[in-house]
Amino acid sequence: MDEASEADLTATHVNVFGMSDVGRVRKNNEDNFVICNLSTGEVSLTPSLRNHRLGPRGTLFLVADGMGGEASGEVASQICATTVPKRLYENLKSLGNVSETNFVLLLREAVEFANQIIFQRAQSEPGFRGMGTTTTAAALFGPHLFVAQVGDSRAYVLRNQQMVQLTRDQTYLNYLAEIGAEVPPDPEKDSRRSILTQAVGSSETVDVKVTYTKVRQGDCLLLCSDGLYNMVKLPHLMSVLAQPGELQAKCKALIEKANENGGTDNITTIVAEISGPGLPPPAPQPGVEFREFREEDFNREA
Repeated sequence: MDEASEADLTATHVNVFGMSDVGRVRKNNEDNFVICNLSTGEVSLTPSLRNHRLGPRGTLFLVADGMGGEASGEVASQICATTVPKRLYENLKSLGNVSETNFVLLLREAVEFANQIIFQRAQSEPGFRGMGTTTTAAALFGPHLFVAQVGDSRAYVLRNQQMVQLTRDQTYLNYLAEIGAEVPPDPEKDSRRSILTQAVGSSETVDVKVTYTKVRQGDCLLLCSDGLYNMVKLPHLMSVLAQPGELQAKCKALIEKANENGGTDNITTIVAEISGPGLPPPAPQPGVEFREFREEDFNREA
């Protein structure tokens, strides 16, 4: 068997598309998204990126939902969507061979670096004071999907007709639940449900949470801002993603449904389908196992 045939047998293929919409209420779009082939540095939605073979340094998918007065939110999310892939790509390229642990540390550092840039910009220009952005950055690296999160944009994986959220919204109500305080009986109607406990750029430091899972043949990844998941319930998200068809049409259908249901916020979505003979088949048990990243998990694997 020649080298090309062997590569085909171990290849992982990524089919991906992303879309953003202002919605029906907001005057401007403070969301941003980016897809980056971290092996080549390519960033856009060119045909070669929309359907590509996973390279040795992986692929990044990122959604950022900005906040702040006037145009500050879109400035923060744009800085984040530009800075994180560029910083991560350059640092990975300088290292050569990269372990899972180093990859995650660099992913986290790239978000922290974006935090510093946004925070300093906000401090130096009064018009941008208080701006920040959510960041959910999912990176496919080898057999693993690592998800770095700040804020409440979400990442889901659809497998075996079950959709699992890999992130936990960093909101005030979730914080109350974590410390054992009283939580309102109907959090969906509570005015505090969208208050974030942290955002990229809103303070000098940021605590980037990272979870991970092992990907399997046929996994579907969804990243989205709250403008999608607040307007479209999980069963409908699943039904759109599970049906056959082009990813561009699926992104469009999700955004149209969010607008149909009110479109009260900007709406952003990235959908990626992961396939290839290099991946194990879906596990017989339902659901997706994931956990918080710990260096010792990968030190044992090494």
